[in-house]
Amino acid sequence: MHAIKRSIVLSFILLFCALTGFPKEGQTPAKEDNLYSVALFASVSEMEKSWGHIDDSYLGGIRTDYRHVPVEKDPEITNGLPSQQGDYRVEYLDRREQFDRLRKLRKGFAVLRIHPMQSDGSLLKILVSVSYLTYEKHRFMYAVSDWSDVEFRYDCERQKFVVSSVKLGGV
Repeated sequence: MHAIKRSIVLSFILLFCALTGFPKEGQTPAKEDNLYSVALFASVSEMEKSWGHIDDSYLGGIRTDYRHVPVEKDPEITNGLPSQQGDYRVEYLDRREQFDRLRKLRKGFAVLRIHPMQSDGSLLKILVSVSYLTYEKHRFMYAVSDWSDVEFRYDCERQKFVVSSVKLGGV
């Protein structure tokens, strides 16, 4: 009898471990090798190197921290992307969450947006733009200021796409 109870308990423990190890319905495992994820984190890294020392709070908003930055949530692109890679953390916010944060902070802030991938001959390109969300004259406004063009080329030896360049631009 004691052996039966032990095997039943062991079965429940194994079942519990197996079920908690798999993603729940509606969840997907983080896709760190997803090209959108690679482009996002390559962009924030490059943006921090080039612009991280600039105090953009003089515009009346919150200073941009490229190590922890909000990203516009887009179900077609951002679902399943990781929220952290190395020292960089991103927070995916839909429009409602962005507006709620703006109301709470009462100051504008930068929001990154990942644009759909484009094909250019043998290269794939992903644009990551920086917009400043503000509230002026009783309206929410986005002002595009900067961007990052991330290009990928196919590496035949590794049999995957790799970053070939990250080019920053701005207004």
